[in-house]
Parts: sequence; C-alpha cells; structure tokens
Amino acid sequence: MIGVVTTSYPRGPDDGAGGFVRERVRMLRQQGHKVEIVAAGGAGGRTLDAGPPDQVTRIEAHGLFYAGGAPEALEDPRPVRRLAAWCKALGFSSAMFSEVVRRRGQWNAVESHWLVPCGLLTSIALPGLPHRSHVHGGDLFLLRRLPFAGSLGRAFCRTRPELVFASAHLQNEFEALLGAPPESLGARCKVEAAPFARWLFHARPSEERARLRTRLGFTRPTVLAAGRLVPIKGFDVLIAAVAQLPASVRPDLVIAGDGPELHALALQARAVGACVRLVGILGQGELARTMAAADLFVHPCRSLPDGRSEGMPLVVREALACGLPVIASSSGGLAELDGTEGLQLVRPDDAALLATAIDSTLNPAV
Repeated sequence: MIGVVTTSYPRGPDDGAGGFVRERVRMLRQQGHKVEIVAAGGAGGRTLDAGPPDQVTRIEAHGLFYAGGAPEALEDPRPVRRLAAWCKALGFSSAMFSEVVRRRGQWNAVESHWLVPCGLLTSIALPGLPHRSHVHGGDLFLLRRLPFAGSLGRAFCRTRPELVFASAHLQNEFEALLGAPPESLGARCKVEAAPFARWLFHARPSEERARLRTRLGFTRPTVLAAGRLVPIKGFDVLIAAVAQLPASVRPDLVIAGDGPELHALALQARAVGACVRLVGILGQGELARTMAAADLFVHPCRSLPDGRSEGMPLVVREALACGLPVIASSSGGLAELDGTEGLQLVRPDDAALLATAIDSTLNPAV
C-alpha cells in the first residue's frame, strides 16, 4: 500500500484542484499499487469524491488550500486575517500529522505533494519509510517563510527522500535555501513535470472546435487565461495589454478562475473598456473544451517582490497539448520551456510587450 499525503486533491470527478495529484495516483494504480490518500477537505467539509470512501480521508482545512490558496492567505496584509489563516494552517497540520501517524505499519511507501506541510510532516510521522516528495512551487515559498527554513530543509534531506521538482528552477531555489546540494545531505533529486489528463487536453477537429465556439458564444477572436485570481498570475497585466490594442483588432478576453482579485479585475476591465468575461472556476472537462474553442492562451505570471514565482504552471502545458498557441511570461520554471513549439515567452509585467505579442499572434502579417 502506498500512501499519498496532499493538501489539494480533486473533490469530484471534474474538479481541477490538485488534478495532477490524481493523475499521479492513477499512474500508481496502473502500475498495480494499492493507494490510500490523505488530503485536505473543502470549505465547510465539502467532499465530493467519486471513488469508494476508503480511498480518500479528508481533513477539514476551512478552505485554506482552495479558492485563493494558502500562500496568499498566509501572507494576507490584514493582520487579523493573516493570523486566522496561520491558526487554520496549524490546526490542519496537527490533524494531518495525527492522521498520517495512524498509518504506521499500514503503508509500504509514501508520496507527499508540497513540502509544506505534507513533506515535512510525513518525514516526521513515518521515519524510515520510502518517501517520494513532490515540490510544486508555492510550498518552497512557504518553507522559506518559516523560522530556520534552511535547517528544516537540511533535516528533511537527511531523511533520504526522493525529491521530485516540477522544474529545474525550483531545484536550484531549494539548493540555494539549503546552502548545499540536497544530494550531499542524503536526498535523491529529479526534475519531472507533473502529469495531467491528456485524454481531456488534446487537439480537436476543426468541426468540433466550431461547435464549441458556437456553444460558448465565441463570435470574435478570443484570448483565454485560467488560474487562481491572485497577484502572481498577472491577470491585471493581461487586461491592460488587451485594452491597449486598437478596437478594430482587440480580442475578447475570457478569464477562468476565482480568488481574492476577482472584484479588482472586474473593476479594471470596466475602467479600461475591455471586453472581459470572468467565468469563474471551470471543471476540467469544461476548461479543456474552452481551450479547444479559444484562439490564444495567455499566462502572464510574474515574480513577486517577496521572491515567489511559479514552478511549472500545469495550465500552460494543458493549453499546448490542446494545440492552442500560448504566450507566457518568462518567469520561474516557464523559462525552461523556451523553444517549445507553439509557445512564445515574453518579459513579465510588460503590458505593451504583451499587447504586441497578442496582436502578432492573432493578426499575423501576410
């Protein structure tokens, strides 16, 4: 039996939150392993798991790992809300630790997703058990924010885990935090992009694409973006870029997702007069169909002043798999995709440059 310890995990068959963890679980089961999952629950304890109830044990996290996301909540500029988020995080971590300890003797190996809290807690709760720990991005940022972060990271490596980084950028950042190569402390390291549902995210015939455009009401050139509505995603830059284009060539913009920036983005779109549809969170199937219907996907992420950047945004790889042209910021791990067919990288936080890239992609010179 392999245990999987994670924060985000899909709460239903079409939920995209933690979808890459579910794909990893699917791979393990295809290899013949039995798998048990310990994961965070949704807001209000909402649980919509499609499988047998004994496959997923949910721990109440009061929505901390969904919607806006834990890194944003724990860095909230409002002291009361920040304190409340840290209290939620400590309560969740304590409950998760107890739940994992209960599995001693039941699991033969364990996989954790996100160093904080899952990787660190698992290494303490199940010492000596073969441990594959996946590092995705926001978790490394949270580790850096903890007291004695370097010491914690070095102690974790001495438990001899296999560390799987979503990008080489993340591995380099982790090594810089430790002050030494993880391998010199006992860890094994590899860079491996997270899996995604390729049977959903794939190129589709032109006839199907036309039907989807009609169903979704895409009558003009349409740019799609998707992700949590938080500052690191840079959706404000995308709205500003679209607004800079002349009205005659200005595309419609569809942004899928939810989060604390929703109201601010809606106000910005109204102020600049851009046609922006904020459609909320889409299920995996609907997101794949929307990608098939769109003309361009843009992921304008940025590095934040506190040093946080994205590891390897899965949504970019999903859009590329759909055959959709993609423009993304050369930020974090995305710089490693330079030269990928169908992908154009641009400088982050430059609305004028992004506007030019969008225009040249949608309106190529004859």
